[in-house]
Amino acid sequence: MPTQRENTEQDQRITFLQKIPFFSSFDDHEIKQLMGVSRWLKVPKGKLVIKENTTDRILYILVKGSVSVFKTLGPGKTIELTTLAAGATFGEMAMVAETKRTAGVCTLEDTYILMVEPEILHHANVFLQLKFYKRFCEIMVQRLVQTNRKLSGLPDEPEVKPVPLPALPAKRAPSKKKVKPVAPAPSPAREPELPTIPKVKTVARTRMQRRILACRDLPVNPAVASQISAFLVGDYDDTRRFAELLSLDPAMAAKVLQVANSSFYRRTTPVSSVAHALVTVGIKNIQEVVAEEALKIMDSDDIFGGFQTLSQAFWQHGVVVGRIAELLKEVIRIDTYEDVYLAGLLHDIGKLPLDEQEPAFYPQLLRPDFLAGSSICEAEHQYIGGDHCRAGGWLAEKLGLSKSFIEVISQHHTPQKANETPTLVALITLADLFACQRDIVMGNIPAVNDEVINQSFAWILIRESQKNFMDVNVDDFITEFNQELDRSWQNIIGDIPL
Repeated sequence: MPTQRENTEQDQRITFLQKIPFFSSFDDHEIKQLMGVSRWLKVPKGKLVIKENTTDRILYILVKGSVSVFKTLGPGKTIELTTLAAGATFGEMAMVAETKRTAGVCTLEDTYILMVEPEILHHANVFLQLKFYKRFCEIMVQRLVQTNRKLSGLPDEPEVKPVPLPALPAKRAPSKKKVKPVAPAPSPAREPELPTIPKVKTVARTRMQRRILACRDLPVNPAVASQISAFLVGDYDDTRRFAELLSLDPAMAAKVLQVANSSFYRRTTPVSSVAHALVTVGIKNIQEVVAEEALKIMDSDDIFGGFQTLSQAFWQHGVVVGRIAELLKEVIRIDTYEDVYLAGLLHDIGKLPLDEQEPAFYPQLLRPDFLAGSSICEAEHQYIGGDHCRAGGWLAEKLGLSKSFIEVISQHHTPQKANETPTLVALITLADLFACQRDIVMGNIPAVNDEVINQSFAWILIRESQKNFMDVNVDDFITEFNQELDRSWQNIIGDIPL
């Protein structure tokens, strides 16, 4: 067992490392893990750390001291390229590709260095790997920006730290074509009384399909529509923020994708992200489409029987599932071209047309024992005549969404039936379960715990597609992923307009 002195030294090193910018986002446990898979070196003044034209795959993190980065021009002739101080990293390119060192590094004083070898890091916790490589990529991007500025003759720019998005402007310059701005979201109204439980009904599949396809308008989140109103008049260049807001509402996101994938634009490949749609269609055209959709918020008061607790839970659930799915994708290291977030946002879109068919059904979810012994899909079949998965699939086909999105919407409760994109379906299925476990749901549903998540068929699909996940203990993964969700939770739910 470690002695008291060793524990004290380790605590001192952890405290010391947390003061270095590279480790600013790491907690004590993560730094301990990183120290366990790296080597701590003390290098005297004047010693070579990296020799030119040698090959290795080691990243160095300068903990204390300073080093000189130099290049040899000829026998006995060198030129200093730069000097690095505590907190800097060097040798990054060797982690990306096994290439020869193009410069040497020598210590200018007694120096402490952490050596990180990629082969050893790969045995570390997946969450540590994710955080390490994220920070590593940020540094690489910063250096590329600085290099580009130097090549352009511009002065160096200090490191920019992430800051919250600025508030949307209150007014925009008027455009030639006037578009009626959306009114602010109304103040919360008193919740109505629960309606009577609807009668059990049986509806033929073809008849239900016709009813779903006949639904013309989908309700829009009034809080999102209110924020988007500033983007619907005049010229606006902040397409990133516009796309972010559109991606907070499933109805508007789906409508934008429908327009971008319409035959008018003759796309050979489907548009599967809002940002891509803005580029394909043009912001002016999207402004007109969104203005028409956003003006439908007057009908949103009646969604889910007028119960704001249900409508807000619906909109929050979609965003949260999308964000959890994105985090799962990064942690498991899944390489996919599909927009995982948007798939999560749209997965429950079938509940909107079903609510139109039977407005008294979803308010019943507020009754504590309404779903006792049955699933949401079974109850929808019993009281409406169809479930939100099948209804959502029909609606997605009508909107011209990609096959991958259609399958996610249709099979996120039955991942074993996924054929087109089983990995994407698995991600959304698991993200849905993690969101339900944290009570981000509409009304009262059967409890979701670690055991329920563990038994999901989605893990089989993940293992089949991700060889690096074959030996992972699912129980341990769920525990560690929940810990990561605890740390990231405020970022996941903190900016959703409701």
